[in-house]
Amino acid sequence: MSKLLCTSHLNPLGRRRFSAILSKSPVPIQLSLSPSRFPFEFHFSLRNHFPNRQIHLRFLRNSVHQRGLSVRALESSSETKDEEVSKKEDESSSSETETRSVDVNGSLVGSNDDYPSGDFEFKEINGWMSFVVKLRMLFAFPWERVRKGSVLSMKLRGQISEQLKSRFSSGLSLPQICENFSKAAYDPRISGVYLQIEPLSCGWGKVEEIRRHILNFRKSGKFIVGYVSVCGEKEYYLGCACEELYAPPSAYFALYGLTVQASFLGGVLEKVGIEPQVQRIGKYKSAGDQLMRKNMSKENCEMLTALLDSIYGNWLDKVSSTKGKRREEIENFIDEGVYQIERLKEGGWITNIHYDDEVISMLKERLGLKKEKNLPMVDYRKYSRVRNWTLGLSGGKDQIAVIRASGSISRVRGPFSVSNSGIISEQFIEKIRSVRESKRYKAAIIRIDSPGGDALASDLMWREIGLLAASKPVVASMSDVAASGGYYMAMAAGTIVAENLTLTGSIGVVTGKFNLGELYERIGFNKEIISRGKYAELTAAEQRPFRPDEAELFAKSAQNAYKQFRDKAALSRSMTVEQMEEIAQGRVWAGKDAASRGLVDAIGGLSRAVAIAKQKANIPQDKQVKLVEMSRPSPTVPEILTGIGSSLVGVDRTLKELLQDLTFSDGVQARMDGIMFQRLEGASFANPIFTLIKDYLSSL
Repeated sequence: MSKLLCTSHLNPLGRRRFSAILSKSPVPIQLSLSPSRFPFEFHFSLRNHFPNRQIHLRFLRNSVHQRGLSVRALESSSETKDEEVSKKEDESSSSETETRSVDVNGSLVGSNDDYPSGDFEFKEINGWMSFVVKLRMLFAFPWERVRKGSVLSMKLRGQISEQLKSRFSSGLSLPQICENFSKAAYDPRISGVYLQIEPLSCGWGKVEEIRRHILNFRKSGKFIVGYVSVCGEKEYYLGCACEELYAPPSAYFALYGLTVQASFLGGVLEKVGIEPQVQRIGKYKSAGDQLMRKNMSKENCEMLTALLDSIYGNWLDKVSSTKGKRREEIENFIDEGVYQIERLKEGGWITNIHYDDEVISMLKERLGLKKEKNLPMVDYRKYSRVRNWTLGLSGGKDQIAVIRASGSISRVRGPFSVSNSGIISEQFIEKIRSVRESKRYKAAIIRIDSPGGDALASDLMWREIGLLAASKPVVASMSDVAASGGYYMAMAAGTIVAENLTLTGSIGVVTGKFNLGELYERIGFNKEIISRGKYAELTAAEQRPFRPDEAELFAKSAQNAYKQFRDKAALSRSMTVEQMEEIAQGRVWAGKDAASRGLVDAIGGLSRAVAIAKQKANIPQDKQVKLVEMSRPSPTVPEILTGIGSSLVGVDRTLKELLQDLTFSDGVQARMDGIMFQRLEGASFANPIFTLIKDYLSSL
């Protein structure tokens, strides 16, 4: 029987030369061809003749870079266990799974890929281009006009979205924050930046990206002054990157260290008579623990401890480097529990103690303004409307598509979802196909910030990204989190870029249902089902637990979904199934740790992803490109009428997302946080008692 290999899973293999070599054969058999179009199929009919031989697939790129890829990555675990592997191959495999270090540029030491760093280099705009920029500013739209000598004022606080925001939307947008820093560096009308930092609710990936742009802005020679009144580790991580940092006398500093915590509802649900029946594949897959357990599992504790060590170690290293102190000094200072603002000034943690009006007076003096004059300032929202074209930063003719994927993954929009909330696979696939079919784009960047969600939706998007990667270079750039379904999407790209602290991996699946039988008995509610088919009541009968045969089928279904996820991850990362199993099991890694284990190719932000995309598309690094955002903001009616975003939709975002997760999920889930339960033809959702229970749970 012939063995079928579908090379559409091999991304990006456009115009590469393939060779299939029969290992350990006395007469090595080699078959080579250079395909011009993908996908196509490769048939081997040697298995019956050489049952004990292992076939390896190896592809060559530019006759230099070689990566070994075992056919075993395409097979089920039961098939691979039957194959005989030599001692030499075992030793080779084990050596390949050893962790590798990351160099100063964020690339793997020993890797054949020499990825560009994408570091920002400030170049003065002189000559003819300087004249053109001044002319454009002279005839700019009214909303693009800025007084010469202005200070860009930005206030960072709360949630920071990965998506672009319309001018009617409230909240902060990471792409626009970073773009404002870049524009201000070159804008001759901007003298400096006044950055007010308040408590942040975003992840460390976004914080790292903002910090990088603060340091890039400083290369322009303009000043950037930070101001904090309530300061924790994230806020100080940004503040210490500023040239100067000020705080009022009453500022609240809480630099006491970092914690990680997990809450558990197992005891609560037990008391009210609800039994969560959950199948999670992967010993580190903590999704579902919140509902099933009363305490933290050993594996979850191990994983969270490693993540905490990575985050805290990175914080100590970056802060000590910025402040010119030894790491031990920073750690000792933190352990002293210092809260007095005077001590922070004496220790060099802040520049000085000033109120906001005193800082503004100081900036006026620096700019040579009289005390009675107002400091010319332009805020974040207005400056976001200044176009790159006005400043001569619009890029060249070559275009790179940027497709943003942020939030939980689902196939269709749920009843409680709002515009631009989450990743809807149908809409995302449309964008992917439009980029693939267009000849305008030289490459594509998939910007991911997602903890996962629907496993089927993740797989469908993985397929489309793989097809796109077969036609043009695709780079995945990961923000705060690209775990489970989020990583599922990323692994279809040719190159994966992550921040040091991006939550990465979580290769595992989880699914389950509520058994409400005991609760129904307590409240006197009864439900009876008439069915046809042995497993018809598998997910419809929430009034009883699984029968043994149902539980077995449920477990096998989840295991099958996990094997597909793991095997595709192994194939995408050029590993054997056994190698991938060691780093999968639902474990979440920090970006740097994921890179050392082969789950990530390079460490960096969007700028590095752009540099790698240019390299893959044969575009010179010093040549400007135009980044085309495929996810342009589309304001809703409430946003246009009120200008305050989606806060008037009627319910809190967290509640809506929880309700959506509980009521609008079908099938197995590949997600990192929480658990989503199955629904069969709306049976559970139509039950008023179940709806009441979900309302109760969502209020906890």
